[in-house]
Amino acid sequence: MQSNVAVVTTCRDDEFFLERWVKYYGDLFGKEALYVINHGNQELVRRVAEGCNLFPIPDNQRRSFNPLRWRTQNALLTALRQWYRHVIVCDVDEFIVVDPKSGKDLKTWLDVAKSGAVYTPLGLDITHVRDREPEGIENSILGPRRHAVINPWYNKPCIVSRPAQLSRGGHYSTFDGFRAPKFLYLFHMKRCDFGLFSDTMNRRNDMVESMGVSDVSDTTTNKQWFVENRKDEAEFAGYEAREVDESWDFSGVRRRLKKSFRPRKDTKFYESVRETSPNIFKLPERFSGIC
Repeated sequence: MQSNVAVVTTCRDDEFFLERWVKYYGDLFGKEALYVINHGNQELVRRVAEGCNLFPIPDNQRRSFNPLRWRTQNALLTALRQWYRHVIVCDVDEFIVVDPKSGKDLKTWLDVAKSGAVYTPLGLDITHVRDREPEGIENSILGPRRHAVINPWYNKPCIVSRPAQLSRGGHYSTFDGFRAPKFLYLFHMKRCDFGLFSDTMNRRNDMVESMGVSDVSDTTTNKQWFVENRKDEAEFAGYEAREVDESWDFSGVRRRLKKSFRPRKDTKFYESVRETSPNIFKLPERFSGIC
């Protein structure tokens, strides 16, 4: 049966996350509804994403890659919106999850969700609290990892169900309404495992070194891609020191996001306040095994 949802990402080198991205979204919508932009036309991506729709792009624009990537993803989003009711645009380490307490998953909710909107999940970094989470994540991330921190950069308007454009990074959209269902989350998995994080950042550092640039102002990449800006050990130790909140209640955060929603100055996009919390939040057991 033809899916009414398409999912778009871009990938280079990230075998671990691509495998899980393909499985998670493929199990929900079918691989034929997944669109993977293959940066550098890598054999690894072709192999892992076999059965998906592959869109190869050359590896010849590293300094300006990020804006070009988002221009490409916006063009693909616009094209796919002609054929699909909803289009999800997300990074390969981002998993849009519906709280099982709602009685639905992402597919069954989108089957009945209204078009004509752009939906924004609450963005949470799934973190590796090493002194309490010794298990590996080979079979599942959620379960072995049960802690999250609020990351306002990942309150992304990533489910597009009407004509709209996304900003570079996907942090803002041109839709002038705020739709953030209370059961909708974006789990950002970049920090879900200390060893995996370090290995991924090593590859990013190597890429920056290959560009021959010396400062983040010379390119459009994340500052952490420069080895001198990394503080892996201190960052992960910080998660262990945070006070644990087991309430799993983000209703106040969502209200403030909606109340503060406004045009972003001197752009065509809209934004909310970037709210954080000093706490770390423990995921309820019902999320275990979802992805």
